[in-house]
Formats: sequence, structure tokens, C-alpha cells
Amino acid sequence: MRNIFTILFLLNTIGLSAQQDFRKTYFPFINKAELHLVKQEYLEASQAYFSAFSLTKTPLIRDLYNATVCKLYQNDFEGAKLYLFKMAQRGVKAETLEQREIFEVGYNTEAWRNFKPSYEQFYEPKELNDFLKYHFTNLDILRKMIFEFGAESFVNLPNGANPPTHAIKRKDFSAYFSNETTAEDRAKILKYTIEEVEKETKDSQATKEDIYNEVKEILLLIMENPMALNEGNSQVETFHTHDHDLFSFLSFFTFNRDRRVGRAENISSFMNETEQKYIDEKLQDAVYQGFLSPQMAISQSSEKEIPEKIKVTSFTLTIENSSECGKEFDDIENIRFLKKNVLTSEEQKEYKKIKDKYGLESLEDRFKKEVFGIDKNKYFILNTRSSVESSVVPNCEVAQKMLAGATIIQD
Repeated sequence: MRNIFTILFLLNTIGLSAQQDFRKTYFPFINKAELHLVKQEYLEASQAYFSAFSLTKTPLIRDLYNATVCKLYQNDFEGAKLYLFKMAQRGVKAETLEQREIFEVGYNTEAWRNFKPSYEQFYEPKELNDFLKYHFTNLDILRKMIFEFGAESFVNLPNGANPPTHAIKRKDFSAYFSNETTAEDRAKILKYTIEEVEKETKDSQATKEDIYNEVKEILLLIMENPMALNEGNSQVETFHTHDHDLFSFLSFFTFNRDRRVGRAENISSFMNETEQKYIDEKLQDAVYQGFLSPQMAISQSSEKEIPEKIKVTSFTLTIENSSECGKEFDDIENIRFLKKNVLTSEEQKEYKKIKDKYGLESLEDRFKKEVFGIDKNKYFILNTRSSVESSVVPNCEVAQKMLAGATIIQD
């Protein structure tokens, strides 16, 4: 009997140790697929997605979605059906796919219209467990309370007065300055003295701190539940309110709390160093287990600053005084400039460490996706941050400084 238990223990140990690290197995194939998308090599991208999906029964919905679009670019709606069925079973609504207009790719509108009844038949609504339903409901209530505090905050008047004498509630701002508001009604709005404002602000600040402390306790508790760390439909469902999305709650409360750090007395960061380290480790573990994409994980972590610097700006220039410009500016209106936000050598070293922890792509691969995301990508979800700008500069000297290090692309 003792030998049987020993064998079972060893088998269990082997099974646990054999659990794959998705950062080293699944996500490298996803990165390979996305690099093929950048080069519009859709057949090769499909093959890479197939290799990734063969490693798990539950690929990320973001990746199923991208693989579907890839098939549509190949005019292979039959091949896309497999991924569409999987998305239906994982709770992606038909309306979501239609809103993203992916069936315009390859003229697949008619094929989708015929297939849609089957999709809806396989559709299974996303269900949360009772633990998450309970805590997400409480977080939603607390989020609404923070919104209400914002409406009840004050704007000191008159503008520019030093010191101001009275204040209005922020929610009454539009009404106070409306041409339709009478002098009598305006006087009723402007009823708070600075002393009253200071007292009410102090009281509300104490209440808000209590709310944020309660929120923090709930979020740290939720982090223990693996289902909460599954990104689910969050990257595909861009049109819903995220009422039951852990990462939306985390982003909302962190942003609204931390943006006041340094601007008000006695305001510290939402999470202390130990708590944030705990969250970072939970995010890394979720990537390890394949619940969460590296890009989503890093966006919620305390280590996001350097990865978020990796972007490309595409811009056109208008020169007000171009009379003394050289030949390089003769056809500037028809030229697009791409400029990388280059990391320092120290930042590159730090990114390498972050990349290994979260399973991110290399800097070179990330920049390829950023360039693709500027104006060539309409349908794929690649988590790019690049932007398009138009600038007006006074002369060629300023233009040359702006173009230093830029890549010139003739459209």
C-alpha cells in the first residue's frame, strides 16, 4: 500500500512539474504569428497560430480573434469557422464581431450572414462564479461613489481671483455659466464660502480614503481567484462597460487615486510597495499559466513605465517659412516621417528583465508591430500605442531638429 501511495505521489509531482510555461511555449508562437501579420503573410501566420493552439485547450480569445481575421484575409471562411465556434463557446457576442467590421475583410459579409444562426446557436454567455459576482458588484458600487464625489467637488470662483471668495459644485458648472440661467438662479448656485468648501472637502476626503481602502482589500482578495485573472473577452469587447472586468476596476481606481499623489497633502499611492509586488507576481503567474497575455499583464503592473515608452510617432510637417529650406524639403507635404521613441541603454537592460518575467516580445519585434499599427492595421488586436501627428513649425531649422533620427517614408 505504501508503495502505491509513493507511486501516486511521484506521478502527481511529475504532472505538476510538467505544467508548461506559456511564456516559453505558447506566446513565442503568438509573437511569430503577429510578425507574419505585420508582413501580411497570412498563410504563415495561420500556421503559427495553429501551432500555438495545439498547446492548450483554451487559447486566449484575443488570439482566436486574430486567427479568425487572418483566415478572412485568406478568403478562407470555412477555416475561420473553427475559431468562430470557439469564440461563441467562450462568450463573444455576434454583435461584437460585427461592430469590429471584420467580415468586410475578403468580402465575407454574405458568408457571415449565412453562418450567424449557427454561431448564435453555439453561443454561451460568459458566466462568473458567485465569488466574483459578489465582489465585482461591490466594486461597481464603490466606483459609482467615486464618480459621485467628483460631481460634488468644488470649483472656486470668481476665476482668477486671489484669493477666491466662493465656489460652486462641479456638477453645476454648465448651468452656472449658461446664458439661460437667471441672475437669481446663479446666486443660488454660488452659495458656498471658501470656509465651507474647505470643511466639506476635508470630510469628503476622509470618506474617499475609506472607499479606496475598502477597494484595495477587495482587489487583493480577488487576486487569489484564478478566474479573475483570465482576461476573457476584455480585449475583444471594446464596446461594453466592463462592469465585471477586474482589469477595468484596477485601472480605474489606480488612476483616480494615484493622479492626486503629489498634488494633495497626505495622499500616498493606491498600493504600497509590498502590495504592488504581490499584484505583479500574480500577473506574471497568470501569464505563466496562459490566463493572460503578456501585454495585458504589463499594462496592469508597476513595471509598465518602460514598456509603454516603446512607440512610434508618424507625423507630417508644415513649415511656415520654407523659403530658405534645402532640397530635402522640396516635397515635404507628400512625405511621412516615422520616429521611434528610443530607449536609453539602461532602459533597454531593464526591458530585457521585464520581457523575461512577463513573456514580452523583443524590442525589435515590438517596434515592427508599432509601425504596422500606425495606419496599416485596421482589424487585428496588437496592443500598439503609436500615434499620428501633424505639426506646424516656424522654419527649416526647427523641422530638421524634429526629423533627427526619423525614418522617411515616401507614400
